[in-house]
Amino acid sequence: MVDQHFDVGGTRVAFSTRPDLFSPKGLDKGTQLLLESIVDKKYQRVLDWGCGWGAMGLWLAARDARAEITMLDSDMSAIKATQANIESNRLTNIRLITSTGFEDLEEQKAFDLIVSHPPTHRGREVVEAMIRESYDHLRESGELVIVVEARLKPWVKRSLEQLFGSCKTLKHSQKHVVLSAVR
Repeated sequence: MVDQHFDVGGTRVAFSTRPDLFSPKGLDKGTQLLLESIVDKKYQRVLDWGCGWGAMGLWLAARDARAEITMLDSDMSAIKATQANIESNRLTNIRLITSTGFEDLEEQKAFDLIVSHPPTHRGREVVEAMIRESYDHLRESGELVIVVEARLKPWVKRSLEQLFGSCKTLKHSQKHVVLSAVR
């Protein structure tokens, strides 16, 4: 594990990573782009779906201590890294759950904001299922914000538009695009 920090929009987060997790050397460019896209968002209840070592959820929790942040991942190594990062940042507004989706949430809460850097390498079906499940667990006017590789934008955008009715690009780089859909 390597102890590091990242700062996006004036919110600094300490973290450690593990070599077996996505982006083991620090904050990846896609996640940074997503965080830069939501710096001004207001939220009360957030889900970080597929949290990895916790970058998005940690940042959201540190940014607003009054918000309820739920973080979930199906990988035990990710859960252990996230738990250590929650403790090292002394964050008390996070609930961490081992799960692939909503089925393991104790309460079927509706979220204001769901964020994810989905595991697109696991296939289109996984991402499309995540989009469908997210729609069902957003409050009215709740928002799903995801980052994907730019080359995947056409089919991800189409999936979001089919379900949500519309989708907009919040930010993009040469390699990544941040997409938003509001319920």
